[in-house]
Amino acid sequence: MTNINNRQALLGFSYFKKIGPFKLSLLEKFFSNTDSAFWANTDNLEKAGLSQKLAKEFIEWRQKINFSKIEEELKQEQIDFITWHDPTYPALLKEIYAAPYVLYFRGDSGALEGKGKNRLAIVGSRKHSAYAEKILNNFLPILLTKNLEIISGLALGVDSLAHQVTLNSGGRTIAVLGSGLDKISLYPRSNYQLSQEIIKSGGLLISEFPPKTPALKQNFPQRNRIISGLTQATLVIEAKEKSGALITARYALEQNREVLAIPGNIFSEFSSGPNQLIKMGAKTIISPKDILETFNLESDETANQNHKSIKNILPYPDLKNEVESMIYRILCQAQARAERITTDEIIKITKLDTAVINSTLSILELRGVAKSDEIGYAVN
Repeated sequence: MTNINNRQALLGFSYFKKIGPFKLSLLEKFFSNTDSAFWANTDNLEKAGLSQKLAKEFIEWRQKINFSKIEEELKQEQIDFITWHDPTYPALLKEIYAAPYVLYFRGDSGALEGKGKNRLAIVGSRKHSAYAEKILNNFLPILLTKNLEIISGLALGVDSLAHQVTLNSGGRTIAVLGSGLDKISLYPRSNYQLSQEIIKSGGLLISEFPPKTPALKQNFPQRNRIISGLTQATLVIEAKEKSGALITARYALEQNREVLAIPGNIFSEFSSGPNQLIKMGAKTIISPKDILETFNLESDETANQNHKSIKNILPYPDLKNEVESMIYRILCQAQARAERITTDEIIKITKLDTAVINSTLSILELRGVAKSDEIGYAVN
């Protein structure tokens, strides 16, 4: 038996996947301290509320634990942790049901507590449209002048965009992951560079999952309760009716936090989620001022009137022929509506041959005039 303190005991429990916050609470109520719970025998673990099967599984598992090795791995990966007994544990998060008893983090530990800070969660679709880009590019620079901190999940789409625009605007952002924080497990891998930028800017990466935990499907709903739990309000920008963003919104409601939603095109599947939330009573957001009112912050009207997104200032590139000019104008018109446009729609508008449109779009992309994704084309 290794001599450990309560903090190390909680760290050890977090590596055993089958004892979550609820069962850990039972153990802490029964035993005088957490290290006693960690080394308890089967009978006492059962008396505390664990099933006989689970108690035996845990005792068999703990025979293999090596605290020195765990602590060395955390040090090598520059990962630290706090427990729900630490004074710096986020007060808002402690209020929620089944709060994580251990939080792993990388970055500025001073950013973790959140006392006296206004935090906004931003979530949305993994396949965002130009509409979401326009909202974030217009809203966030204004919100960040009021020192709001932006929380999201580092996922592709709206999450990544919220983090990146916050960084570009000089704000602080926190990413909550559904995997371990070590280099191998960090998910998604394509956002590794973004995760490092978040740390360097004074932000944080957070997870309740220990290192070497892969991004399992069941981890993400669990992760979402932390995103909403760290904040006073959750903003949903784009989401399908069944999506992780709406799971986060439901958690926010259960946690008695504000749910905010950006209305969208009723014919777009990506607007069905926020539009449904609005029908159910979520606060409709059409300007940064609406969000600031949620935090009882005054809106700077001058900033609202004068702020222009970089995306709204479209330079006219050196176009080579009339077809390029025609397509560029169509892309600009779609940009003004905060939309992407598909190849089929461009063909329908121009009435030109499919091969001509496809080759011209490819040339415009190569020259950096246009960009594309699964939704369609837009001005770069």
